[in-house]
Amino acid sequence: MQSVFIELSKYIFAFLLSFYALGAYRGAVLKNERKRKLIYVYQNILMFTIHLLGYLILYMISDDMKYVYLYFTQFIYFFIVIFVYDVLYPKASRLLVNDMCTLMAVGFIMLARLDFDSCVKQFVIAIGGTVITFFIPWLLKKVKSFRNFGWAYCMAGLILLIIVLFGNEVYGANLVMSIGGVSIQPGEFVKILYVMFVASMFNKSTTFRQTAIVTVFAALHVIILVISTDLGAALIFFVVYLMMLFVATRKTWYLLAGLGAGCVAGGLAYKLFAHVRARVIIWRDPWSTIDTSGYQICQSLFAIGMGSWFGYGLGRGMPYEIPVATKDFMFSALTEEFGIIFTMALLFICLNNLILMMNIASRCKTLFYRLVAVGLGVTYGFQVFLTVGGSIKLIPMTGVTLPFVSYGGSSIVSSLVMFALINGMYNMRQDEGGINHERAKKKKKRPE
Repeated sequence: MQSVFIELSKYIFAFLLSFYALGAYRGAVLKNERKRKLIYVYQNILMFTIHLLGYLILYMISDDMKYVYLYFTQFIYFFIVIFVYDVLYPKASRLLVNDMCTLMAVGFIMLARLDFDSCVKQFVIAIGGTVITFFIPWLLKKVKSFRNFGWAYCMAGLILLIIVLFGNEVYGANLVMSIGGVSIQPGEFVKILYVMFVASMFNKSTTFRQTAIVTVFAALHVIILVISTDLGAALIFFVVYLMMLFVATRKTWYLLAGLGAGCVAGGLAYKLFAHVRARVIIWRDPWSTIDTSGYQICQSLFAIGMGSWFGYGLGRGMPYEIPVATKDFMFSALTEEFGIIFTMALLFICLNNLILMMNIASRCKTLFYRLVAVGLGVTYGFQVFLTVGGSIKLIPMTGVTLPFVSYGGSSIVSSLVMFALINGMYNMRQDEGGINHERAKKKKKRPE
């Protein structure tokens, strides 16, 4: 009976998440608020069903009550997050909130399957990060001076990156800083500071001189990341800067010049840094070094291939055979047990988040907020591209996590902060729209 249930669950998981993804896109185009609220409820039902089904299977396989206890605490957490946004920020984007919770639910299920203790740790950190981010939309509305601290963001980011250079090495890269026994990956938070820095500077001016100054300090961030061998973050910073530069200046030749400079810098990095060459060599032909440096990517490809359309079923695959499955190769682990249809739906949810972020950016009247929304959106979208592209051998592996899904305390907190900032800007925009609507109504009522 248990094996039959797990076999059926493969198809149920795929269809539930696919219908959720369809609802996300339907909700994004609907104008009628009543119908949109029905979509939100429909999404929540699907999300909670996926979450329940996942933990039910884990309990059936293990016959261990710890999965039941963890399920109920996570259920309460998701319910509170949705409730708080409904009550405190009714004008926030419920689609973003729902997508965020769904991605975390999927991540928690897979983490509990791979490493229960890591799942508990991730969950506790998510609770702390969520409590902090509840205040971010309120702060954005009350404090108008965030746009004036460009150099403070820049200096704070550079100091953190320099400290990391002398920090602990993780998988060949200087990424982690330990404080009192707690490991922090500052690069995850520097992404946000970096976006705020660029947005603040371009909000003041977009003259050639200002652009040159910002470019120099942006390049300094990237150079430090390359030296610390954090290639994924370096690529993200580079692409984010190009997009923010283009949005701020509207000059195509800046974008083309940046791409050209990036190609030259990539060639130099390949010549100068052994770790860059190693990543490219592994990407080009991992099979020749399958027993050594190519083992990771080969195991990732095996897992994706064996998962096929609907996967082996939760608890039936061997995702623990993939090195660093909980972090860099979470996409591969999910595909092996849940299947390609499920993970494609997951990617469509991520794409929906990117579209929502860009839509919010287009509605921001203030250049600073527009640039912040663009920067955070590109950061999120490109990070998803890097981790999935590396897992399927589309691009060299960069060691980037899948936001909200992969294991990593710093990663999940920084992702929560990014989504809270975006929702704060959306909330402000909705308030502006309401004020303008009221003014228009009063103007119409005035006698001629």
